[in-house]
Amino acid sequence: MMMRRLFRRIALVGVLGTLAGAAVGAETTGKIAGVVTEAATGQPLPGVQIVIEETGQGTVTNLDGYYMILNVRPGTYTLVFKYIGYADVRVTNVQVEPDKTTTLDVRMEETVIEGEEVVVVAERPIVQMDRTTTTAFVGEEELEALPVTNLGEVINQQAGVVDGHFRGGRLGEVAYLINGVPINNPYTNSAALEVEKNMVSALEVISGVFNAEYGQAMSGVVNIVTKGVPRRWTGSFAVETGGVVSSRELEFVRRLAAPGAGLRYDDFTSETVSYTEAARFPGQQDLQLSLGGPLWRDRLGLRVTGRYLYSEGHVIGRRLFMPSDSSQNLSAGNPETWLIESTGDQAFVPSHMRRYSFNGALTYQLLPGVRLEYNLVWQDATGRNITHQQKYVPDGINRWYNSSQLHLFSVRLTPSARSFANLNYSYLRDRGASRLYDVPEDFTETGLLDRRYVSSRLSSLEGGNAFDVGGNDLFNARDRTVTHTFLADYTNQISRVHQIKAGFSARLHRIDNGSYGIEVSSRTGWLPMPSPEPFARDTLRARPYELAAYVQDKMEFKNLIVNAGLRFDYFDPDYEIPLDWTQANQRYIPVIDADGQATGDSLYNRRPARARYQISPRLGIAFPISATGVIRFSAGLFFQVPQLSILYTNPEYEVNPADASTYFGNPALNPERTLHFEVGLQQGLTEDLGVELTLFAKDIRNLTGVEIQRDVRTTTNFVRYINRDVGATRGITFSLYQRPGGPVTWDLDYTLQFAGGTSSDPDEAFQRYQSGEEAILSLVRLDWDRRHVLNASITVHPGKALSLTLFGRYQTGTPYTTIRRFIRSYIKNNADRPSGFITDLRLYLRPPVLDERLRLILQVDNLFDAMIHYGVYEDTGRGDESVTKEQFERTGTQPGGVNSLDEYFFRQSWFSAPRQVYFGLRYDF
Repeated sequence: MMMRRLFRRIALVGVLGTLAGAAVGAETTGKIAGVVTEAATGQPLPGVQIVIEETGQGTVTNLDGYYMILNVRPGTYTLVFKYIGYADVRVTNVQVEPDKTTTLDVRMEETVIEGEEVVVVAERPIVQMDRTTTTAFVGEEELEALPVTNLGEVINQQAGVVDGHFRGGRLGEVAYLINGVPINNPYTNSAALEVEKNMVSALEVISGVFNAEYGQAMSGVVNIVTKGVPRRWTGSFAVETGGVVSSRELEFVRRLAAPGAGLRYDDFTSETVSYTEAARFPGQQDLQLSLGGPLWRDRLGLRVTGRYLYSEGHVIGRRLFMPSDSSQNLSAGNPETWLIESTGDQAFVPSHMRRYSFNGALTYQLLPGVRLEYNLVWQDATGRNITHQQKYVPDGINRWYNSSQLHLFSVRLTPSARSFANLNYSYLRDRGASRLYDVPEDFTETGLLDRRYVSSRLSSLEGGNAFDVGGNDLFNARDRTVTHTFLADYTNQISRVHQIKAGFSARLHRIDNGSYGIEVSSRTGWLPMPSPEPFARDTLRARPYELAAYVQDKMEFKNLIVNAGLRFDYFDPDYEIPLDWTQANQRYIPVIDADGQATGDSLYNRRPARARYQISPRLGIAFPISATGVIRFSAGLFFQVPQLSILYTNPEYEVNPADASTYFGNPALNPERTLHFEVGLQQGLTEDLGVELTLFAKDIRNLTGVEIQRDVRTTTNFVRYINRDVGATRGITFSLYQRPGGPVTWDLDYTLQFAGGTSSDPDEAFQRYQSGEEAILSLVRLDWDRRHVLNASITVHPGKALSLTLFGRYQTGTPYTTIRRFIRSYIKNNADRPSGFITDLRLYLRPPVLDERLRLILQVDNLFDAMIHYGVYEDTGRGDESVTKEQFERTGTQPGGVNSLDEYFFRQSWFSAPRQVYFGLRYDF
């Protein structure tokens, strides 16, 4: 233990000392480079001055006429070229992407007229020649035009990304970054913040083999660059509102009598209403504001961006019953004996979410080569998700809460024109909770909770095939994760060919989680209190940490680009594990002698989980085959520690003797591993039309599964997480796209993938064991394996007054395991759910009679009101038909409640959301 602590301190001191002396973060800047020549002779021009108007960054050409500008934030810029005796050249629409080189060659003409200027509009290259992997870049203007509400929808529109799964990987295998700083919550391995799209300057989605600078991810990287501070004061204001406009119908129960107790079965009837009637209007309210500019000359600047979003989901309940309602005899077969209490106001209650977001950026140019930045991202959200079973008791469903904040302090150093460094410190706090009522401020673990909680028996008064007629959720949960991140990187263009980047990082986590069940019973005096059972509570406090270092060399030869890198990762779970897992709940184990007698001594049944480390090589190669064509190859080894919620499951290693099974987390899990290959081709077909084809394959090992042990003395199952599952994915992505800039722009991409594995989630082996199914010993289709996905978008922009974007997606269904004649197929995932097609629209209109800075907005989600079956009954393969329901109907079986069988077997969440229409306006100033 002492040596472990000593090593930890030495490692931290070493890393922090390195951070102070040198300059890990992901690449959030790009490079502009090219050659300036004389138009008449083609000879290079040395000493030409080049300046980026928007940022003031600049350089001069060398003796060969070559220039380069490093550390340029992603965006669209104007470059000015000046040389005595030659006409100035102004190049507009120069686009810069993260970690890419924008090549811009310029020809200058001699002039005798002072101040003469030539304006050139740069065209986005049809092929990105230095890209060695599959990367999608979405700029600010494209984000604004897309018919989406959040960045998650944009990410899912990229080739190779299907329902949040990157190239067939599990969820939670993606690294999310803001300005190069990771924002994943290590406990869930998901993004701690929902970055609003009006805060984003650029979005980079890497679904292929990524460079060594990225870690703790096996499937992909999402790199978000927030808006910087403009050189002059600008701002925008936008508001949108709307809701469901659909003729699709839903069935609900309506009470005919006044609210009260002692109601009869015939006091209720079923009615059919359209989605438009059931959904409240407006079902969405969206308010956005952005403002920024210089505070003190060009040295101090500020930008603030905010958003308020209220959005309702398409799963709708009805307040027919209140949690305290108590009915009798519903489980009996004769409805004439039912006594029903119904005191709800019968209002429709949709699932909903309310979120406040704020992003502030403050920059200060301390010295010519030293820039200080501070970024704050703050978010507070709450909502409620209506469940199927509690459709008529929505007030008994827990609300969820989330509050997150990111403070990012950065020092940008530019010691020379060929090098720059970044030093970053970030504080990330992510707090979540699930509760029905607020907890009193003076609450203790044995204290009294809100008296509106009711006994669990009210949640089970209904009979079969019926919704709840009372009751409420009886648990509270909270989680808090704090992460201190130290990042530093140094980039040096040591020659025209080699750009070396090295970096270090330290992420120190503090996890403080707790949950408990709530009991209202005779032993609590019928007052709501935390359950007295120790097994109904969980408390986790841990301080794991991770260290990393990498080196990366980008080599840009004349006909070859190479990205080669090596990464080192280290993780310490900072937790103890049992020596003997069969007695995991025993901290001390009695020592037994050879005769089977207790000696009176005991052994400490705990030891520290050892730290894990790994080395990951990465390689990407791109070589041009023509002036508009390039072939690329990339391969890499990727490691990721499983989400910490798996490592720390049942953190106190408790065993409830009343339970048939007990789960144990495992802080000693090894990192999961993926070996990823891809081969790609980019080719310009015409000046404005390009194509990209990529073949990929992934070999996945050490995935988290479970080990099942049975205690023959107590017939209890012990389930422990181990590294046991494997997987393999392969596929093709194909993209056909047009160069943006004309009156019509379109693109199309297609993904064909085969995703197989031994389990779709870590708990699947135990679930099959419980249901008596055989263990899976070979690769089968994973639950999210959509075989075909086709995305297409078209933007019509005939002039400044109108812009119309249509986005459509066709996708085949995910697999499921069939049940035919009440026999489940022995082949897992042997059939597909129905396919579907959805189209979204977004329109901007500048009325000629109004200020040109004002735009009217129309957005329509699911334009044709398509109804896609995402969930299905295994006996029919559809979400609206069930053999089991038909059997109940034939036998005359009645539901044990006031609903019909048709209504109970229709699950709203199994189907795509109905058509939604939003109107709004935006004003730029």
